[in-house]
Amino acid sequence: MKKKLIAGALAALALMGCITVVWAGSQSDPLVSLSYLNGAWLTDLKAYITQWVAQDTQYIYNEAVDKAEQSSTTADGWTVSSSFKAGQGQSGDTITLTTGSGLIWTSGAGAVSSGVLVDATTGTELSPGSGLTAGHRYLAAADTVVTASQNVQWMAEGKWRLGTGGAVVTPLPFTDVPAGQWYYDDVRFVVENGLFQGVSDTLFRPAGTMQRGMMTTVLHRLAGEPPTAYSPVFTDIPSGQWYTQGTIWCAQMGIVNGVGDGRFAPAQVVTRQQIAVMLYNYAVKTGQIIGQRGDLTAFSDAGSVAVWARDAVSWAVGVGILNGSGGKLFPEDGAQRAQVAAMLHRFQDWMEAQ
Repeated sequence: MKKKLIAGALAALALMGCITVVWAGSQSDPLVSLSYLNGAWLTDLKAYITQWVAQDTQYIYNEAVDKAEQSSTTADGWTVSSSFKAGQGQSGDTITLTTGSGLIWTSGAGAVSSGVLVDATTGTELSPGSGLTAGHRYLAAADTVVTASQNVQWMAEGKWRLGTGGAVVTPLPFTDVPAGQWYYDDVRFVVENGLFQGVSDTLFRPAGTMQRGMMTTVLHRLAGEPPTAYSPVFTDIPSGQWYTQGTIWCAQMGIVNGVGDGRFAPAQVVTRQQIAVMLYNYAVKTGQIIGQRGDLTAFSDAGSVAVWARDAVSWAVGVGILNGSGGKLFPEDGAQRAQVAAMLHRFQDWMEAQ
């Protein structure tokens, strides 16, 4: 890069030397007029130098842009980014912005708690206590803290972090679970509560399917992993497997049944209606009051719900644990990991509300 700049500078100097020589010659040479040198010739020279600078420094600019587009998250929860990143929070959450950072308020109620925030949309300054307006763009004129008073969504750039009650919320480490996705909080719930983990340190695989053995293991963890003595409840659940204790516990509790012929089929993909049955049985066996039911006729594929699962699916729909999509329940479809995380999160909220 240095050599290119030096060469360019020498070329420019050489051209400027030519100006001097030509101008000197023009004093006695009627073929070259001073007005031409000061006019078209000098204009062309400037254009040439401008073009050279643009061409020979473009790669420097490209490298800078590439680096600027990268974002990173520090160990203490700060996100640094040159582009707007989506985020969401709940009542009481805080968004701390360093001076010069930008914020676009998407939805929900929030207000400035400290610092100075400039509303770039209206050109006004917001002092502590001022509320934010959905759709407006803001700039932190000083280190600023915004506090949400309900569920909110926003986008931020620069250097910022999310906190709850003054404590920093560490972002999830999974690159395939970005903030703002509908399942982000659900994945956080299952991971932070140790119900299930990512497929690696940086991947969660939200669209991956769950197996029946995984589901019984998760329910066993949800119950606090009570110790369970092995018994040959199913012919395909041997002692010592990672799914053994959870499956045996669920069977002994009456939460799960086999698939026939004394088998459980732990590697088989668990369906949405099977999960509804497991959660329903879990609630009953742990003493929860089961009352509310949902209207399955509102779904065009209600007829595909198995007879043995109908009551459980109706309950899951009624309490908001199982939601349809496009007017369908898809009861026989394999449940994705993100969907299971959401169902477990809703189930736990329902349990706590009883």
